[in-house]
Amino acid sequence: IMAIDSLERRWDAYLAAYGPIAAAERERLLKQSVSDDGVFTNPGGEGKTRNGLIAHIEDFQRKMPGTYFKTDKVFVHHGELLAIWSMYKSDDTKIATGYNFVRPDKDYRFSYMAGFF
Repeated sequence: IMAIDSLERRWDAYLAAYGPIAAAERERLLKQSVSDDGVFTNPGGEGKTRNGLIAHIEDFQRKMPGTYFKTDKVFVHHGELLAIWSMYKSDDTKIATGYNFVRPDKDYRFSYMAGFF
């Protein structure tokens, strides 16, 4: 149960970091949820390290200002996580549904994140 709760809390922090928030808050959320040397991939890009992810998210917010995400469903088993989420424009219009597969490290911080949309 502890692992499931930890992964779900980290998922919430990770997804919140993609929203229209201050840079310091984004960094705080990602330090809580993503390992220093995490690897990420999605149709919009790929990269390594938490700092690389921060740059990726900042670029996303520059291109789609105000966009935010909400979790629709989370599945956790054998220490891995699959999330279904929805993306919204700043006027609350839903514009996409996507999926993320996440593999955490021993501290439950995300070391591999693959997004599909």
